[in-house]
Formats: sequence, C-alpha cells, structure tokens
Amino acid sequence: MSAVTAALVDEHRDEEARFAAVLTEKSVSIRKADGLTWSPVRVLEMGFTTSGRPVLELAGESGQPDLFRAGSAVLLSSADDRGEPVSFRGIVKRGRAMLAEVVLDGEDLPAAAEHRRWTLDSRFDERSFIEMARALSAVLNAGRDGKSSHLAVLREALLGFEPQLLLEDAGAVGVAVLGEVASALNESQFNAVRLALAAPLFAVLHGPPGTGKTTTIVELVRCLVARGEQVMCAAPSNAATDLLVSRLSQAGIDAVRIGHPLRVDPDVMGATLEQRVSADPEFKQVRALRKRADKAMKAQEWKEGRELRKEARSLASSLADRILDRAGAICCTLVGSSDRALAGRRFSSVIIDEAGQALEPATWIPILKAERVVLAGDPCQLPPTVKSRAAQRAGLGVSLLEKLLEPSHCNASVVQLLDMQYRMHADIMAFPNVQFYDAALQADPVVAARGLDGLQPLMFIDTAGKGWEEKRDRAASTSNPEEAEFAAARVRELLAAHPQASVGLIAPYRGQVSLLQDLLSAELRAAAGRLSVQTVDGFQGQERDIMVLSLTRSNNRGEVGFLSEHRRMNVAMTRARMHLLLIGDSATLGSDAFYAEFQRHAEATGAYHSAWAWG
Repeated sequence: MSAVTAALVDEHRDEEARFAAVLTEKSVSIRKADGLTWSPVRVLEMGFTTSGRPVLELAGESGQPDLFRAGSAVLLSSADDRGEPVSFRGIVKRGRAMLAEVVLDGEDLPAAAEHRRWTLDSRFDERSFIEMARALSAVLNAGRDGKSSHLAVLREALLGFEPQLLLEDAGAVGVAVLGEVASALNESQFNAVRLALAAPLFAVLHGPPGTGKTTTIVELVRCLVARGEQVMCAAPSNAATDLLVSRLSQAGIDAVRIGHPLRVDPDVMGATLEQRVSADPEFKQVRALRKRADKAMKAQEWKEGRELRKEARSLASSLADRILDRAGAICCTLVGSSDRALAGRRFSSVIIDEAGQALEPATWIPILKAERVVLAGDPCQLPPTVKSRAAQRAGLGVSLLEKLLEPSHCNASVVQLLDMQYRMHADIMAFPNVQFYDAALQADPVVAARGLDGLQPLMFIDTAGKGWEEKRDRAASTSNPEEAEFAAARVRELLAAHPQASVGLIAPYRGQVSLLQDLLSAELRAAAGRLSVQTVDGFQGQERDIMVLSLTRSNNRGEVGFLSEHRRMNVAMTRARMHLLLIGDSATLGSDAFYAEFQRHAEATGAYHSAWAWG
C-alpha cells in the first residue's frame, strides 16, 4: 500500500499545483479573462441555511457571467484596506448572470462582510485528498501497536494476505425474506445476495452492463435490514449515490442521504439528513434559537449570539442523531462517509457500489467504519479518474475491485458474477461479451432478439478512404468535422424512421461532442429528451434504444489515443438496447488489436458497411 500512498501524493500535488499556479501566478485580470474569477464582488445579503450554514448572496461587478454554477467549489477572499486579509471556502448554491449564492464551509459569517470588497475564485477542493490520506494512514497502521484490530483483519483479507472462510448459512435471515428475494432475482443475483450475507469479511459482486447490479444491491440491503443491521451504501459519485437512495426508497427502505445539499439530485433531496432534520416537528425550536441569535448579533451582542447559535447547533445535532439511529440505510459518497454527522458510527455491513470507478484510497474511507464489506461493480467499465501521469504509472488507476478480481489475488468463492443481462440484443452483446467477460454472459430471452424494424442490431460504417481527417482545437481536443456531419445525418435518419425510439450519440472527445451538439441543435431542441449527445463518461449507467458512436480518430499515423482505453469502449458499446451503430476509420483504428478484432467480428457477422455506400 505504500506505492498507493506515494501515487496519491503525486496526484494531490499535481492537482494542487494546477490550481495554485492559476491563483498565485496569474493576475486577477487574467483569471477573469480565463473564466476563473469575479472581482470585485459585493455582499448583498447574509444569512443561514435551514441547517445553520452561513450563506452569502454575492454580486460580481466584473468577470464572465454565469461562471459559477451550483456545486462549484469557490474561495471568497478580501484584501482591501477595511481590515486584515481574510478568505473563506464555500460551495455555490445557485448562480445566475453575475449573482451567486454561496454557502460557506465554516459556522460563522465573516465580520463586516457587507462593507468589504471581495474576490470570488474557483478553487481546488482538497477535502477528498485529505480524507483519502487519513484512510490510508489508518489502514497501514492498523494492528502495528500489537493490539487486535478488526481493520487490520479486513486489510489482510482484502489485500489477499489472509483467506476468509464463508459461513454455512445466510446469517439468520428469515426464510420468508429469502423466499421473496429468490422470487425477485435470477439465479446469479440470488447467489450474490446469499454470498454477501454469508461472507464474514468481504464479498465481491461483479455486475457487467445490464445485469441488474443495483436491483441485487437493493435486495441485499432488504435482507440485511431484515436481520437487524443498519447498512452504509457508498459510491464514488453523487449521481451513483443518488440512484441508490432512489431505488432503496422505492423498495420501502428508510434511506438517509448524507452529503452537501447542493450536490444532491433534487429528486432525492427529501432523503437528505438536512431536509429530514428540518422536517422534524422539534426543528421549530432550532429556528427560534437561530432567530434570537441573528437578532443578538445584529445588536452586537456577540457573546449571547454565539451561545444561542451553539445551543441551536446542539439541538439540530441531536435531531440528526435520532434520524440516523432509526435509518435502515445510510447513503453517501466514499468521501462523504467521513462526514462529521457519521463520526463514531460503525456499520455491520458497508456496500460500495461502482467500486470499479473508485480510487483505492477513497474505497478505504468507508471501510474504516465497516465490520464487513461488499464491493459491487465492474472493472471492465470506466476506471478511476487519475490526472497525474506519475500517479497513473504508479498504479493509482487500479481500483481495489480490480485487484480483488485478479485470479492470483482473490479466492473465487467470494466472487459472484451476474451473468444474465436484460438490456441488449444478443448481437450487440456478442463482441464485448467475448472481449471482456470470457463469453460468460447470456442475454435474457426477452431482449435477446428484440430489435427495430429495418435495422440490423449491430452496424459498423467504415470511413476509410474518405479523407475525413481528425483535427485538434485550441483546447487540445480532437474532432473530425466530416465524420461529425456523416454521424449527424445518420442520427436524423434514425430519428425520422423510429419516432418512438430513444437515441444516444457518443463521441470519445469533448471537441467532437461539441461539434455534434451544434450540428444537431435543432433536433436536440425538438426531441424533448429523446436525443442525447455526450461523451462516454456522460452515458455511464444509462441506456438507449439506439446508440451511435462517432469514433473520431482518423490519421496516417495509426494513432488512436484516448480510444486505447478499451474499457471506455465497453461502456459505449453496451448502452444500446436494440441498435448499435459505430462510425470510424478502419485504417487508423486497425492499428489497435481491439478495433482490428472488432472489424473482423463485424465482417464475419455481416455488420460491416462502407461509408462509400452513402455517397
């Protein structure tokens, strides 16, 4: 794990240096021109959120409009002649034009804020790195003092140094509950639930695209709650966490969402701890105390105001503890599992979803609170995001889930593959099934032959020989204008021929996505959500009836660049339900073994077509 620690330091330093260079080496005027800063900024109003966080309404007098959006991490600083230089970290609650509402990280408002002139900068949010470093330190040092440590036992098991024995039964879950689960799940899903219930230390739920991983997790949580456990469900992203909250709530499980309200989907806002606290009948006392505190502070009765705020925070905290104590599941991001609202809490079971996308150090954060762990995900899909090349070389891009699924690392008895997929036509599934899953997946009969009239389930249109060369823009992104025109035309045809079908268009490069969005702007407006154009990452976890992929790369050097991360292509290819259309230059792509094999597959199955057939 020392290598992982060193890699994390590299990643932290690179990110920190990138932001520091902007803030320290560039003047305010350059930062404003680069779209990073508003200055000067005035404070229009000050107050508190319902949970007691300080909030400021700010007006920028100079800078780019609509710069700061909800969820943006910002730094508010002042160095004018009205007082000592000060700075405050915060998160943007909402932004419009040159107005921004910012919730501060601290517990007090800046003194005389409305009388000072401020600068508002985009900032590096280092909390995740701090929490990952703390987790790694705790894991590395567990048991070194010679005392027994459950964390040390978990560490040795997860890192493959000590085997674990499975229990003989599912851990005293009622027969009725298991019967309900069995009727709701297929065989591999049910086996995954039984495995996770029986494993004393950890289990791995390997869920390829469309195999019902989230459904399986929900049923597992139902069983764990039925046997009296409180479960933590964590995921690397807010979107994945919100999906868990939604699905658990639909299943009748009392799920509480931990996290900053500004980063939570509005559809699950009612499940957040802050909303639950504010909806408690006793919260009216907290409001009353805060009003008295505000009145005292305005009257410059500072001591009384602080005491009243402290009393309000204490009462709100006790209400939060009561809500958390009663919850069946507590849901958060990996970093969010270190939230102070969860301080001192431990969980019989911690389930980590989308574990294949998680940095290993981040995965250890919720494990610190676990008696046992279930890691769910697919290392054959999107990997963790690592920006530092040194950190990537050192292995930070390898998730803990990927390590656990290496044959030399993990006992297969603690791994369950979900092998029945319910999304794709069998022809769409065939190539990724062989390439990534050793042909272990099956298509459910309901979807195996489900198609659209007049459309092959799989098509590859080869643009070789067309002379459609890729281009690089000033933002160092790649695009291919001629291929984009061709792809847009095919999308228009598909929309017209299949008016009831949902359509997605993927390109691996932001430059190509922007070009496609411009070309299809009218269709995007008219489609009312039926058409989406995004990068591969933007479609993670989603599916469409029809998916079109513009592979973009076309050069005489045989360079495929970003496309060499084949796991991203696995994600792109497995979003389609009934029709998958890939457009690309085989002369360029064929230099990569993966794409050369795909071309052979397309030719062998009659899915290969030349762009010359369209003129």
